[in-house]
Amino acid sequence: MDSKALCQEWRRSLEGWAIPDEILSKASSSPWRLRPESFAPSEARASSPTITKIKELLSSSSQPANKSVLDVGCGAGGISLLLLQELASLTAVDASQEMLDAFRQRFFELDKTGVNLRLVQGSWPAVGEKVGRAGVVICANVMYNVPDPCEFILKLNDSAIIGVVIEVHESHPHSSTIGAWKHFWNVDRSCQPTGSQLVQIIESLGIKPESLTFARDRQFAHPGNDEMVRSIRERVCLDPSMDPLIEEFLAEHPLEELRSRLIWWTKES
Repeated sequence: MDSKALCQEWRRSLEGWAIPDEILSKASSSPWRLRPESFAPSEARASSPTITKIKELLSSSSQPANKSVLDVGCGAGGISLLLLQELASLTAVDASQEMLDAFRQRFFELDKTGVNLRLVQGSWPAVGEKVGRAGVVICANVMYNVPDPCEFILKLNDSAIIGVVIEVHESHPHSSTIGAWKHFWNVDRSCQPTGSQLVQIIESLGIKPESLTFARDRQFAHPGNDEMVRSIRERVCLDPSMDPLIEEFLAEHPLEELRSRLIWWTKES
């Protein structure tokens, strides 16, 4: 399929995750809320294949201007704040002011090298022209919020001098709730879209990416039981009174290992 058809398929898959109004109205909190603490730097993330690949690309150029990163959908800095020793400048973009505030706080706690920081609130690719270019453009755990990945990816590519690094869950981030949706609401869910679909889309745009999959670290794959119960409750729009039943469900239906896909390419590709 061509890029347009692939992107339409991606959009349809995302739309399939819409929550019926009659269920959403019963939710005690938003099932789509993103918590800054879930997107903060950690020791486990520091050794991830994503960080290793970004450092490799940054080290491939000796030009000072290329020692820069543009972090699209930066969250609370879970990726780019682990790269400060490699950088001269860092531009962080996010639509959420809450995420940018958390990013700023952690930056000033961590930065000891005088990295030039620029924070930009806004949606990609709308702010693409405003932020300019950087040595490496990174985009981690964002793509499942992007209904039109073609335009999004092309702007990532245009903004990179050396290359682009994307990290995504291998299947939809809420795919761990598929069983719970069926059990509690009799709602069928699909794990699509997937990381492999994203690779196909990138290839259809004339880009030659490389990719690999890896197990997400234990911090994210095996959170404490209370945290997992809360997560399932919020994502499946259940009331806190259902927590004992959620615990029973999780005991009988252990969650599968979470995997991520790392996708990258260089501008010479």
